[in-house]
Amino acid sequence: MRLGRPSARLLVLAMAASLTSSVAAGDEPPAALPPARNGEVLEDRLRKLESLNEQILRRLEDSERDRRATHERYERLEERYRDLSRKMEPALREPERWDSPRPGNRTEPSASGEARVGREQGRRRGSGQGFESFLERSEELPLRAALEEGFTLKSRDDEYQLRFRLLDQTDLKVFSPGDQVPARSGLFIPRVRFYWEGQLTRLFQYEVSIQRSVEGVWDLLDGNVNVVPDKRFQVRFGRMLVPYSYDWYDHLEQYFITPERSLFPLNFGLSRSAGLMAHGFLFDDRLEYAAGGFDGHLIGLADNNTTRDAVGYLNYRPFLRSERMPLLRNFNVGASGFLGKQANMLHPLPLRTSIQSSENDEAAQAASSIFLRYNDDTVDFGGRSATALHMAWYAAGFSFEAEWQGGRDHVYRPGLHALQSIPATGNHFTLSYFLTGEVVERRQVVTPLRPFDPARGLWGPGALEPYARFSQLSLGEAVFTGGFADPNQWTRSIDLLDVGLNWYLTKYIKIYFDWQHSMYGSPVLLNPSKDLYGRTNDLFWIRGQLYY
Repeated sequence: MRLGRPSARLLVLAMAASLTSSVAAGDEPPAALPPARNGEVLEDRLRKLESLNEQILRRLEDSERDRRATHERYERLEERYRDLSRKMEPALREPERWDSPRPGNRTEPSASGEARVGREQGRRRGSGQGFESFLERSEELPLRAALEEGFTLKSRDDEYQLRFRLLDQTDLKVFSPGDQVPARSGLFIPRVRFYWEGQLTRLFQYEVSIQRSVEGVWDLLDGNVNVVPDKRFQVRFGRMLVPYSYDWYDHLEQYFITPERSLFPLNFGLSRSAGLMAHGFLFDDRLEYAAGGFDGHLIGLADNNTTRDAVGYLNYRPFLRSERMPLLRNFNVGASGFLGKQANMLHPLPLRTSIQSSENDEAAQAASSIFLRYNDDTVDFGGRSATALHMAWYAAGFSFEAEWQGGRDHVYRPGLHALQSIPATGNHFTLSYFLTGEVVERRQVVTPLRPFDPARGLWGPGALEPYARFSQLSLGEAVFTGGFADPNQWTRSIDLLDVGLNWYLTKYIKIYFDWQHSMYGSPVLLNPSKDLYGRTNDLFWIRGQLYY
């Protein structure tokens, strides 16, 4: 028999040596066993020894695994202890006295043994006019980076966050008729935006963004701080979106179904203003509210008005937590409104079909058809107000949005003895559906189920969302009978139809294909030099969008 283990061989040698020693000492040899019986006994003993050896080895291996696991747990606990110590160190450190000596400016002991402080050391820190400033104590925080909706840097406890986002939109517009003036076919850049957002502890959120609009000028878009003691009651101050109209307040331009807003919010929306606003979510997030006061300017960024607008907004989702009707969870209904006064005379902007602009420069005029231009001597002056009722429903791949708006402005021109009130009403109905299976809960970033990204070997169709929107706007007859605009050149009512397709190649790239058909209540001047008028107007519109 071949012995396979060293321990067994050693045992056999030891037994042989013991037997030899006994014979040499004169002991009588043991009675001889039968050869077969002797081999079986030895073989049985060797098997038992091998089994015992294997058990010992297994126990040693189990013990080593337990030791390594214990060591790893200890290292993790030690790392957590070090992190906690670093976070607690500033709180446990004794605060520095304002008059304590600083390194390099030691106090000199006087002859009497008392500390003598020189002139430089005796100045109060933190005050101006040459006085020393407080030393800033920096605190190193371990950061985590993430590519979510934008590029984000976070502290490990998420208390401190900085998120960077970018929006870039480029339009190709082809107008029909093609000889309109001032509208002309071509390439336009409606928006390029840079966003910096985040929080400084969970109590304070911030947002700063800049924009280059179609006018080609970079300027501040948003700049505000949001104080969040509780999601039910928050306070935002600074320049922000004004909470009037679901089209404006609920979601940003990068999430639109159609390239731009419907007619009423496009021309009469309050856009962004500086102000103070209370807002939050009540009743288990079913009710969203916002109310505030804003600077009330209508054109440009500067506040050229001396009064303030009062604005309010409500959005209710009654079935948000419903288990019986899951398709209605994202059903929205609500209202908004504002009340203000134009204290300084201001020439109103022309009414457009396809661009939102707070200016009336050459670029803004070229990027959209105009259906009403006020006379040069007409000014906005006096009270203004508007209300809106909205409904929105998002279920499976469907999106449906509808809103009715009504407003009233006061205008003036030389020769009138009183201000003239001009009412305006508008509405829109928008419907879209994802053919490729994506699910919609609200208008937000869309992640295609099968993205189109050949560089990564992804050849899916992306996400495909056909849509249609019908929009109306009508002004009161006083805009013509009062002499504020020329009824022979412009119209006071318009119907607008948009039909198109949104193609989301990836999460970050979106392309709009839109046909916009304008139907005017009366002929509109399209080209003054050719005396060209039209009851209809078409726009073939492609927009490429990058957003992350």
